[in-house]
Amino acid sequence: MAQIIGFNLSKEDYFNLADDAFSKGDSEKSIVNLNKALNVDDRFFEASLALATVYSSLGVWDISNATLYKTLSKHPDKDTRDRIFYQLAMNFMDVNQPEVAEYYLQDIAEAYDIQMPEGDGSATNGSEGGFHVVYPKGEDYYEMLIERAYELVRERKFDEAIALMDEVDARSKSKNAANHIVLVCLMMKNDLDSVIANAQKMLAENGDSLAVKCTLATAYLMEEKVQEAYEVLDEILQKDYKSMEDILMILPLLVNMDMHAEVVKYTRRVLESLDLQPNTMIWLSQGLYNLGQRNEARKVMVKVRNIFGEYSPADYFLELYKTEPEKVQYSMNLPYVERVRRYKILDTVLKLSTDDLATVLDLKDDDAMQIKKLIEWAFRDDNENLKFLILDKLALVDCEWVDEFIREQLISVDLSFELMSRLLFCLVHEKTDKFFFNFDVVAQDRFKSVRMVLPEAYFNYKMPNVLRNAVSYCISDIVFTDEEPNIYLAKLTEIINKIVRIEDGKAKYTSPRYAKISTMKSMRTLVGVLLAKVYEEDDPLNMRVITIERYNLNVATFDKYYKIVFGEEDGRQ
Repeated sequence: MAQIIGFNLSKEDYFNLADDAFSKGDSEKSIVNLNKALNVDDRFFEASLALATVYSSLGVWDISNATLYKTLSKHPDKDTRDRIFYQLAMNFMDVNQPEVAEYYLQDIAEAYDIQMPEGDGSATNGSEGGFHVVYPKGEDYYEMLIERAYELVRERKFDEAIALMDEVDARSKSKNAANHIVLVCLMMKNDLDSVIANAQKMLAENGDSLAVKCTLATAYLMEEKVQEAYEVLDEILQKDYKSMEDILMILPLLVNMDMHAEVVKYTRRVLESLDLQPNTMIWLSQGLYNLGQRNEARKVMVKVRNIFGEYSPADYFLELYKTEPEKVQYSMNLPYVERVRRYKILDTVLKLSTDDLATVLDLKDDDAMQIKKLIEWAFRDDNENLKFLILDKLALVDCEWVDEFIREQLISVDLSFELMSRLLFCLVHEKTDKFFFNFDVVAQDRFKSVRMVLPEAYFNYKMPNVLRNAVSYCISDIVFTDEEPNIYLAKLTEIINKIVRIEDGKAKYTSPRYAKISTMKSMRTLVGVLLAKVYEEDDPLNMRVITIERYNLNVATFDKYYKIVFGEEDGRQ
């Protein structure tokens, strides 16, 4: 019998295979091999940086940035930090966020010989005085109105956007875009009757607007007027679309109306130009499955899993394909039914006692791993309330996995202020016996290494609740908003230590007047008072006014609280 000789590749071998694949344009193979290298050694810096670079080349910026943030948390030394900051700067330049790119470039300007612009880099707004541009009512003017309308839509100021689009001349080449914006606004307001009426009127005036036709068909579907929707779609499909703009407009409608052959046709056209676009690949796979081309569907979904991993629902759909359903629902994310199933399991997990949950999370068997994966999935889901419920439970659980999990979430992409605050609470709660509070966080796209000493009386809830809650909020505010939080966190700790100290294991105010702090009803005002003091040196003359305006505080209450906390002063200089 022949002897079978096994061999294992080293991390360097996988890295070299990945590099070779990338040079030949095979991003999938490159990603697979880089992940294999990281499975051998999850601290292999060159592989992590290369993985982020591949995702950048694909235009998948969120995954690239997430990879870089994780790498930063593992490699805090200056050389690797500089290289990662440079890649982050390039990523944010590519997505037109120069202010974020500048944040990273400032830190590495000397190492990379980068000339930073003088001043704060901010542009002067015409409303601030001085010269401003007056646009004549020509095409440039109408294009400017279109851009402004899109901004208003993002701000959910739909009526203002509609009013602005009324200015666009009917003869302008921007009129189709203006009409589409009006319909989108009406759709967002859930005024479907107006959408249909306006779309019909627009088509009567200009019957060749694809955007209007697609919106009209969508409105018919939402009104359950299926026959009318198919009539519009039949008219749309009389043309063969080659323009990417047109295809991306029609694709969601084809998906919603289960036009499987057309879905496959147009997703393939998208992928000819936008190779490895995850959502389009998922739709292609689902369309192929619904056409009976199941092996091809699996191949495409495996490709999605290989490239995008946990950032996609590919694993779910591959398992679903194994059950061979007659049809699969089109979805770029997990179907609603599957999400509900997972919510129910998580509800059961949250009902476990604190001790039982700690025991489970300390285990490494299959059942425990499934629960951990489910919690991790919940934090990739868009259900914010569920995240808060989980954190409320985890805050009571003392185990190594919880600490690691919370720290990982703090460096995730698009972290909201509210979620970051709750994560910090959990982290501090677990470390109530330690003065030093160290963590990495990504706030407003900016990676920050926070190193602070907490106020002595903060621990074990010895500090009065109103003051403790105010301190917690101040910490979150400073971490989230300030590009150099450590400086101001140190000032906050210094201020609090002067107000309250520990004597005989109990919190005691250093002055009799501080006892009034316990009776303060407005925690928000106390936060404003503390932050005004923290940032006092930055703008001594205006900090009081700035803080009152920023937090929308009552002036009299602010001055009253300021006098209690800081003596006879009221914050005026």
